[in-house]
Amino acid sequence: MKNLLLTLILLFPYRSLLAQGDFTRIYHPIINSAELAIVDTNYYEALDYYKAAFDNVKKPFAKDYYNAAICAAMVGKMNTVFDYLEKIVEKGYPSDSLRKDVFFHYIADTCKVWSKFESQMKLVKPTINQELRDSLNKIYALSTKIIYTPLTTDLREYFAKNHNLPQTFTTKINGKDTTIAVRINSFIDSLYFFNNLSGKLKLQQDSLQKINNEIFSRNQHLVYNSIVKIIENNGYPDENLIGLSGRDSQNSSKDRRIFYFAEQNFNNSMLNSSIVLDIFSSSFLTEESDINSLITQAVRDGKLLPHHINRINASRGNFRGRALNNSIKNESPNIFSFGKVKAYRFQLDANLKCAIPDLEKKLSRNYWQKESLQEYSEAEINEKRLDIGLETLADAYKKAFFKAYPRVFIINGGSYQTELSYISSCEVLEKTLKESTFVR
Repeated sequence: MKNLLLTLILLFPYRSLLAQGDFTRIYHPIINSAELAIVDTNYYEALDYYKAAFDNVKKPFAKDYYNAAICAAMVGKMNTVFDYLEKIVEKGYPSDSLRKDVFFHYIADTCKVWSKFESQMKLVKPTINQELRDSLNKIYALSTKIIYTPLTTDLREYFAKNHNLPQTFTTKINGKDTTIAVRINSFIDSLYFFNNLSGKLKLQQDSLQKINNEIFSRNQHLVYNSIVKIIENNGYPDENLIGLSGRDSQNSSKDRRIFYFAEQNFNNSMLNSSIVLDIFSSSFLTEESDINSLITQAVRDGKLLPHHINRINASRGNFRGRALNNSIKNESPNIFSFGKVKAYRFQLDANLKCAIPDLEKKLSRNYWQKESLQEYSEAEINEKRLDIGLETLADAYKKAFFKAYPRVFIINGGSYQTELSYISSCEVLEKTLKESTFVR
């Protein structure tokens, strides 16, 4: 059935059926099939799915080009590898980072034509609206700015007295130890250092906190109005408009013995996120900041990945507080679910001996438990997930297990938590093993 579906996709591209270009119909479902093929280590099939998805839209996502390039390398199609890597360089991926990449540094070391390809990539100039990107970075800085109103003299003196603030410190100046006096007002003006205040100090603390909150609220209004204006004038600023977002590639380690996780995190940040997503996730406390329709349309237009809706809603839900979340229960941040699974192993207490067949084998296995879906059934959640381009929960769980170990692929969907469960009696172990599901 799966091969038949792939054949139909290749023969009859969705573009001809859905001319409006809705990514939730013509792109993300096929990408999900490609990622499930990766989970099954079927790279030929994954590559066919990626090609089908890319043929359906004008501007595929960089992370999908990256995964497709790895699949192409796995099956020895080097021309395809270079084609897909060039696509992500065109979006702003630093060409010199490819040689340091967690996967492609092996190709760079062994492929005879890599140096020629690398030289060609250095000539690629991404078409990016740098002015808009700079503006977004300023907005993000404002959205995450921590407000510190200068403390009163009374609070400074109280802090210095109760926190044993040193009067001096010693440092080297021109190679000589030099003692410098500490100014009481040199520490950070943070109200978080003060607990259980009373009387005049409590009134001063409350007054300063009110000022901080008012400044913060004004900043959030400015952030919201600024980002809305940018979207109205330019459309949603996606990776095609402002380039890929992430930390400076020069900060990546060059030592291959230690850069594995650093480079993988770099790729995730560079290819799978954006400054706009960070702004949405970290701000908008104001009442007028209902962005659900905006981000939903961005997903349908192929400017935002559907999995990011969960991140935005969850971040903003935590930010805005439990009371507000309760007032919009039908729009709970977990409406689409994260596809969470818990994988665990059992550990017997020392000196505990249990007469259970194949005990050592059973203790070496991983067992799993799905998340609690609470107020929504799996069928209800799947209906909502599919409508926005997400995979079903069953597929999300498969991806969660796949990501249990470090992978070179960038796969969204599903999250994974590990746990070691300690068992104190043989009776408990026998019952728990009987009720637990083995990870296959």
